[in-house]
Amino acid sequence: MKLKSLLVGIAGGSASGLTGIGGGTVLVPLLTGTLKMPQRQAHATSLAIVISVGIAAVIPYLREGHVQWALVLALGGGAILGAQIGARTMHNLPDVWLRLIFACFLFLVGIRMITMVSPEAISDSQLQFLSRETILALVIGLTGGAFGGLLGIGGGTLFVPALVLLLSLNQLDAQGVSLIVVVLTAISGTITNVRAGFVEKTTVLWVAPSAIVVGFLAGLLAQNLDETILTRLFGLVVLYVGGKTILSTARTLRSARGLAE
Repeated sequence: MKLKSLLVGIAGGSASGLTGIGGGTVLVPLLTGTLKMPQRQAHATSLAIVISVGIAAVIPYLREGHVQWALVLALGGGAILGAQIGARTMHNLPDVWLRLIFACFLFLVGIRMITMVSPEAISDSQLQFLSRETILALVIGLTGGAFGGLLGIGGGTLFVPALVLLLSLNQLDAQGVSLIVVVLTAISGTITNVRAGFVEKTTVLWVAPSAIVVGFLAGLLAQNLDETILTRLFGLVVLYVGGKTILSTARTLRSARGLAE
């Protein structure tokens, strides 16, 4: 249990620091697969772990100035509200639907990130109150927060590609902004999950330490990588996890159908 938790934390921390997604994208399938945690508990526990991992991973981005605070404020407001909506919805959905939504979403995002071309980046000065960019950022935050609360992934898998593709941020800035908003989203969603009793606190204590250390180191590494490489890496990570989860869900459905017959 201890060794497996350590490895899960290393994987989650690596994903968080290198791709700016908070780590939940990798944590959820590892919690269900490696630690044999039920899907609903895995989503909630992952979101709780993402809080500390995201804080550690964003430190190198802050040091290098890869955070646009106007976007953090715009996305954060929508994300906090969206996380509450998503977390409350999660409690009423069957495990198999959570897994399918999670897998299909990741698969599509992965394909998009591998193939997309980023347009010219915008600057902080272009983000004015009630501008097209800030309104769009609020919508992205609301949507990403809802996905984060629903799927236990912090919302970063939506924030990063949306920031790059729709708001024309460069990859490092998008990951820096995403990590901060992911932490806000995770805090909001975890409050609801803790009250509902879905967070496995012992698992959080075992997984979080290694994830925090590796998340910080991975964040440092990301500052020295080419942004095109980071974008493709992001796409490959979520494409792999999405595809793997789709296959495992299909096996679960076939088994359930076989038992019913």
